[in-house]
Amino acid sequence: MRRTAMTPRRRRLARVLTAACWWALVAWFARQTLHTRDAQPEHLIATVVLAYLAAWCPVLAMARWSPAGKLARIGACTTSLVAAFTLMESPAALGVVDYREVFHTPTPPWKRSGNLPDPDLLFVRKPDQRLRLRFQGSDRHDLRGMPPGPAYDCDTTLDAQGFRNPARLESAEVALIGDSFVEGLQVADAELVSARLSALIDAPVANLGRTGYGPRQELAVLNRYGPQLGPRTCVWFFYEGNDLQDLDSYPTDRDRVRALRPESFRKAWYARSFARNAAGWLVRRDDRDAAIPAQSRTGRRHDASSSSATDLYFSCGVHEGNASAVAGRAKPEKLERLKEVFADAAASCRRQGMDLVVAFVPAKFRVYRDLCEFDADSPCPGWQVDDLPAKVQEAVRAASPEISFLDLTPALRTRAEAGELVYLADDTHWSAQGHQAAAEAVAEVLGDRRRLVRDQLTSARSPGPDWPTGSTGRTRSGP
Repeated sequence: MRRTAMTPRRRRLARVLTAACWWALVAWFARQTLHTRDAQPEHLIATVVLAYLAAWCPVLAMARWSPAGKLARIGACTTSLVAAFTLMESPAALGVVDYREVFHTPTPPWKRSGNLPDPDLLFVRKPDQRLRLRFQGSDRHDLRGMPPGPAYDCDTTLDAQGFRNPARLESAEVALIGDSFVEGLQVADAELVSARLSALIDAPVANLGRTGYGPRQELAVLNRYGPQLGPRTCVWFFYEGNDLQDLDSYPTDRDRVRALRPESFRKAWYARSFARNAAGWLVRRDDRDAAIPAQSRTGRRHDASSSSATDLYFSCGVHEGNASAVAGRAKPEKLERLKEVFADAAASCRRQGMDLVVAFVPAKFRVYRDLCEFDADSPCPGWQVDDLPAKVQEAVRAASPEISFLDLTPALRTRAEAGELVYLADDTHWSAQGHQAAAEAVAEVLGDRRRLVRDQLTSARSPGPDWPTGSTGRTRSGP
């Protein structure tokens, strides 16, 4: 039997069907890989490559070019695209641009461009660098329908240890230890709690805060940098939002950092690359699209001196959830670990001749919950507020009677009741007014301690009953 030759029309139809099947395969692959919680940038990159090849299918099926002409056109187009991507990737390959920062790619802090891994602190900032950051409030990340808001800028020069201190600070009367609340990347240098406290007590104050640190890292900061500055007092800021969680994650992260090996050029470039980070940003869009409506997490704070109101956002408050979940963050085993850290800190301060003050930093919701009005369908009024300040105070007292405890909640609440915005409206951190309120509360405690020490010294030096009083040889008798 002779086979019937395929007509040109049927040949074109077969090519179209082949192209359609290829497109269907690409669409299926994209759906299976990109619409899952485990989607990775590499999945999107593979999908884009397949889609590019699929785009040529109908062209090749319908065009009447010769095979050589088709290859030439494919080669020219592909070469142009490769050249464009090479141009985009060159700054990353040379280490000039880190696209992880451009696309805000979630990256462990010890792998970020301005940091270095450290076996005890997990990471340190590179010394003597100029830190330039621009970001929006953290409470915006999970909310949909947010109105345009301000961007927060940080332009500061770090000292030889990578902290926000004057370059020539060689000694300090007081050292402040903590996380992002102390480092304060949302405010200017002159507005920091350390700068405000220095002006209040008329003495140098060292800022040893670093964003992302937890209690174990802060203890290492005390032991490593405290002796260099010789302060008389260390003020340790404990933030209720994540410090207890950091105690849990620290051992695992420390093991990861200590197991690090030098990265090859290819691996380091790929981590910084445009393709990987742009693809990751597109993959993460699904999470942003499913965010919570901003209106349901908005609290209106009315200004007592005017008819205006300020919208405060509580997108990821530590109090969100049921009562048992909130109570779980202060489990006895966690508080026991915290007590051990404070006991080690008290012993370290004792060896260095320092007083230790632990200052409790409340979350924004703890301060503003009863000062805001919420919509009827808002879940915020139902969020739990626990007794964590009292629990932390108990841990401090059990660690050492030498440690003083300061709950910053009343000081911040008083300012908030007076109409001041002590936290940023769309961020979890203090505003400039919040830094000022914290500095004043700490200054008051430091003044009380100094007066107590002075009174004790005066009492010890004053003559008691039947003590000699000077060179006259007279004795004091009677009551």
